[in-house]
Amino acid sequence: MDSVSQFMLGAAIGEATLGRKIGRKALILGGALGTLPDLDVLVHYTDAVESFTYHRSWSHSIFTLTLLSPFLAWILHRYWPSKWLLELPSSSHPNNNSSPNFKEWLLCTWLVLITHPLLDGFTVYGTQLLWPLPTIPIAWGSLFIIDPLYTVPLIVAVWIAWRNRSRATSAVCLGLFISTCYIGVSLASQQHARTVAIKSLMKQGYGTENVLIAPAPLSVLWRIVSMEENQFHEGFYSIFDKDHELQFDSYPTHRDVINANYDRWPVQRLDWFTQGRISATIENDRIIINDLRMGVESSYVFRFDVGAQVAENEAGTQLSELLPIEINQERMQAILKRVWNENQILPTPSP
Repeated sequence: MDSVSQFMLGAAIGEATLGRKIGRKALILGGALGTLPDLDVLVHYTDAVESFTYHRSWSHSIFTLTLLSPFLAWILHRYWPSKWLLELPSSSHPNNNSSPNFKEWLLCTWLVLITHPLLDGFTVYGTQLLWPLPTIPIAWGSLFIIDPLYTVPLIVAVWIAWRNRSRATSAVCLGLFISTCYIGVSLASQQHARTVAIKSLMKQGYGTENVLIAPAPLSVLWRIVSMEENQFHEGFYSIFDKDHELQFDSYPTHRDVINANYDRWPVQRLDWFTQGRISATIENDRIIINDLRMGVESSYVFRFDVGAQVAENEAGTQLSELLPIEINQERMQAILKRVWNENQILPTPSP
């Protein structure tokens, strides 16, 4: 999820666990801890695919964060100055004169850190929750990476907690409850979209073994991608649709190009990281790998130049490069209209 969502989630948890002891500082501390796992973007990698796939790995592992929590909790318990504490009405907060003990620091730290990768897991990017175990990245994919319906309740709750200390705890608990319920609603909506999509795919004779259901955007319009060996099928479903038979457009994956260059680490890594949801194109004698999970056909967020098209014995080690995003404005606008109009015709992507 975006940094604002992660900050607000951390701030709400900080207030819920330590607000009665350290006042508004709990909001700031929780928000700061909530963005800590994303500092892995500061680590420099020479290869673009490394940067892409190592993000949300070691810094988002529940094992790493669980081991880190006691260390951070000890530092906070040992060095948090009492003079920083804000005075709170004793009638509402009977424990406001005592500093948090180590267990309270540990609870706050662990909950804030561990909920960050869990929330990321609900996006389609891919979060390696079990790193260093060689498991496929978690990508439940029910939330768009920027989802106001999830974030706004937390923003309102944190704002109330900052302005009105007597209602701080109840406000953030309600905000957390609403945002968590929204995740549940998004999962239910996604499952409904999956059911409709699978029925349509089966009826039209398309593959159903590797199907992606991703929000595009929010959790009302769903993008369906069905992968097959030599082609993939893209369709859209809105929760407002009356007709439950979806229409799909088919595009080549050029899997032969992918297989012919599978000895290149970036190609192997992307195939693993995306669970095979990639396609290839040749542009100016360069091999381009498209991540089919984020974006739409002709407007993908992540496209990688993985090297020149050369003979196998001449390939050597070639670094990958992230290409700029190219947005098909006409098609994107039509897809947004698809939320309300199931008869909306989508322009054919440019070759």
